[in-house]
Amino acid sequence: MNQSRLLEMTETVIDITAHLARSAAHRSEAQCSCATSLEQVESAWRLVYERYSEMGLIDKNPFGMHAVPTAVGEHACVIWGPEGSEVGYTMTLFRDNPLGLALDSVYAPYLDKLRRKGRRLLEVGMLADRRRSASRGVGALFSMMRWAIHYGLHTDLTDIVIGVHPRHADFYIRCYGFEKFAPPTSYALVRNNPVVLLRLRLLEALAKDVLPRGLADACDNPVPSSAFSHRFAFEPEQLSGSRIAGFLKDRYCVDPSQKAELAPSKLSFALQA
Repeated sequence: MNQSRLLEMTETVIDITAHLARSAAHRSEAQCSCATSLEQVESAWRLVYERYSEMGLIDKNPFGMHAVPTAVGEHACVIWGPEGSEVGYTMTLFRDNPLGLALDSVYAPYLDKLRRKGRRLLEVGMLADRRRSASRGVGALFSMMRWAIHYGLHTDLTDIVIGVHPRHADFYIRCYGFEKFAPPTSYALVRNNPVVLLRLRLLEALAKDVLPRGLADACDNPVPSSAFSHRFAFEPEQLSGSRIAGFLKDRYCVDPSQKAELAPSKLSFALQA
């Protein structure tokens, strides 16, 4: 793959923020919702697989699927938006749970510090966009982040955490009020590419008199709690025989029907393998 093509995909696939920071858009025009069926979830995670494997961030696998065990459960919410008849863009939101968060595999001491203070965490991850146009991706990202913010509010969470490439951190800091919470490191889940942990103190940020434009967009475009009530529940019987179950068993030796019994220490080891 030539260098110019690699650079183009880096800007538009990982989190489409290289151009977004220069956009004048103030509200989302893109329409998205939470996945309510196995088919929608698998379609979203196939898109993540396509983009991440295209970038060389993950290894190819026979399931054509990318996920992490901590994103599978009733605590999770898969956000997606259409592009014609296909999933055009997606991100996955997962609340802290007995298995922890994917970012625990590299930032456990920092996240545990928040937990000890009684903070309730939501991780935002697995972001991908099918479109190559950064201008079209602006609305998609703002729309999905709006859903993330309201999912956090409706589920009584205090902090949103996200791991991004260090060169994209400034976008989230300026547009949403995130702060750097730990130094950059390498992230085994994406072939040891660099990552930095960002934290948004959600309630404190929303209480400010002047909001960053991303938070202002979320306030101006509320998402009702009912929008999340029918999200896909990841019940064991729903996952039986699915691509998701096959991938988790093959990649992480995790059986979704027994996931709740997996000790966090074992999961942390699996995520770093």
